[in-house]
Amino acid sequence: MPTRGPALITQQSPRLNMPWTSAEHSPNTFTRPLGPNEVFIKLVSVPGHPLGREHWAVNYTATISPRGAFAALLGPPDILPTLIRYSWLHLRFQHPSLAAHPDSDSNAVYTVPDSADALSEWASQTFTVKADAQSADEVISTIAPAPDARLYYVPQSSELLLHTAHWRMDGVGGLFLLGHLVDLMVSHADTLLSGKLPDPFDSFKWGSEVTRLMPPVEEAANMPLTATDEQKAIAHGAVGTFALAAGALGVPYTGDASSVPSGTRAAELKFSPTNTSAAVSAAKARGVGITAAVHASLAAANFRHAIAEHQGRHYSSTIKQSLRSYLPEPYSTPAAAAGLYTSGWLARVDASGTWEENARMYQAEYEKGISSEYLQAHREYASTLVEVIKNLPAPTEPPSDIDISSMGIMEKYLQREYGTPERGFGITHAGVGVEIISRQGVVFVWTFRDQLTLRLVYNEAFHTPAQMTEFLQDIQTDLLNQLGVAE
Repeated sequence: MPTRGPALITQQSPRLNMPWTSAEHSPNTFTRPLGPNEVFIKLVSVPGHPLGREHWAVNYTATISPRGAFAALLGPPDILPTLIRYSWLHLRFQHPSLAAHPDSDSNAVYTVPDSADALSEWASQTFTVKADAQSADEVISTIAPAPDARLYYVPQSSELLLHTAHWRMDGVGGLFLLGHLVDLMVSHADTLLSGKLPDPFDSFKWGSEVTRLMPPVEEAANMPLTATDEQKAIAHGAVGTFALAAGALGVPYTGDASSVPSGTRAAELKFSPTNTSAAVSAAKARGVGITAAVHASLAAANFRHAIAEHQGRHYSSTIKQSLRSYLPEPYSTPAAAAGLYTSGWLARVDASGTWEENARMYQAEYEKGISSEYLQAHREYASTLVEVIKNLPAPTEPPSDIDISSMGIMEKYLQREYGTPERGFGITHAGVGVEIISRQGVVFVWTFRDQLTLRLVYNEAFHTPAQMTEFLQDIQTDLLNQLGVAE
């Protein structure tokens, strides 16, 4: 039987401030305080819970295609769900923070499964085959808040959908996890095809996984508990940029300030490989990256589509940065996939600015990256944001701008192929998005399989598919025109 109990219980972060520790009443239960960055995201997310929604919950999708001998998994009988379920439990063993949940606003809790029944129950709660759904997007619009991460398989579209609260994970982390999941499927497919997979409770040394529970970013980066005056100035400067949201423009929306949000929907637009290559090259020739170029065209689309009364207002949007590459190992590696290691600030452009000026400004913001001084000030940054959110007055008008989040080249996190052409899985499409309960939208930007993709997530109570599709087409047209690329 697997070894369990307090003998395996200690996972220390680089400092000893916030370790996972075993609960006195239950040696199989481990807790740690949530870090300020997690608390900030959680405060933003939970207001939708009374409505059965979770703002900013993250959705990751991958369309899988069995290769060679693995096509037999599709049956009849269809045994692919059995393989996915087993691999999901293996993924939980490798990344136990998938099963960590908040007990309140202040602590994360993880419980080691102590029986095959307990593990099976967790699998039943967290893995679902959506046989009647036509796509992952259809499932996303119905997901309610859940304590643990969730995995869905949609047979009709061959999609895997990983869903999690944002305080648990960032955009990069979930892509790493989907890749790891498919890699595990490759590892176990032959066993399933030749017979039967072993009982997952007996397959892994449950109890030992607690050494892989993730610390908050404040501990992973060894951030000081008390900020210096210089660190406070850096932190408060970044937090101060959020004031740029005041008085910014928005785009038209359905309903009024009292309208209740519904499900999250998405519009998606792919550039052809030829146009993608041409756009990337043309942007580079102008001294900007494709993300900054798209950001400038997104700003232009916001100005063009702005509410009539907002004409002349400025546009504010987020500069999102991943902290992962600035962290020590293992937190800079895929081993730390199930963690929240991000930061960001706001930037402003005015309607009078040219596309070229805005693109260069955005490029400069993205090129700032994360300095060691900024990283050490980040505990103060997140703690200050927590206080700002707690004391934020209700806005005089609901914000309804369209923001941006760039994933860059997705192959850095998710491969196109796992295994071999004879025995493997291809990933033919992948995507990221968040749950939205506000009137705002977010355009997620990435390239995968040499195609630039724009995915605009929005709430269906406030925007129509036609409106959001037109918005994306406007971004595409503007980008290609500005870069001199023929559609």
